[in-house]
Amino acid sequence: MFLMWIVPLLLVGLAVYTISGNNLAKTLSPVAVRTCTQCGQAAQSDWKNCPHCGQTL
Repeated sequence: MFLMWIVPLLLVGLAVYTISGNNLAKTLSPVAVRTCTQCGQAAQSDWKNCPHCGQTL
């Protein structure tokens, strides 16, 4: 009885994984980090201002 449920669930999981493609890997990849020229703290590459000191990046 247990095997009757596990096989369809594995197939659905495999289908979802296949459809998602590389999006899952992109989501889990680290964000590029740069440092603020004024305070030296880490800042993400898409930030316009440093969250620590307010310096324009």
